[in-house]
Amino acid sequence: MINKMKITFIAFTALTLAACGTINQMTVEESSALVPSEVKVATTETITTSIIIQEEGKVLTNSSKELKSEEGQNLLEVMKENYDITAKDGFISAIDKYEQNEKEGKYWLYTINGKEATVGAADYVLEDEDVIVWNLDGI
Repeated sequence: MINKMKITFIAFTALTLAACGTINQMTVEESSALVPSEVKVATTETITTSIIIQEEGKVLTNSSKELKSEEGQNLLEVMKENYDITAKDGFISAIDKYEQNEKEGKYWLYTINGKEATVGAADYVLEDEDVIVWNLDGI
């Protein structure tokens, strides 16, 4: 009789532990089912851009900079953050108090990696390792 009770107790304990293990596994499996397998985290990469400021092809002292910015920023945003500029409609008319002069036909134009820009600064999204050269010169 005592042996039957011991065997019953052991069997009951084993079944209880087995049942608890199944419940715990189900809980973990069910909770992991609520979490998407691919979580998209908004990450922003930092890019490096070199900005060179010139007047009539001559580099202006202390105005050239290597800048760090967030991927996706446009040139106008980065210029506003790092220089004293005047801009209208996405086009820059003064950088660090060097103003374009319509009477003399001198305007701020820029190149991107040695090629003439085809859009205003507000429309150009910077890419890593871009070299931007701003030149105040006659057209």
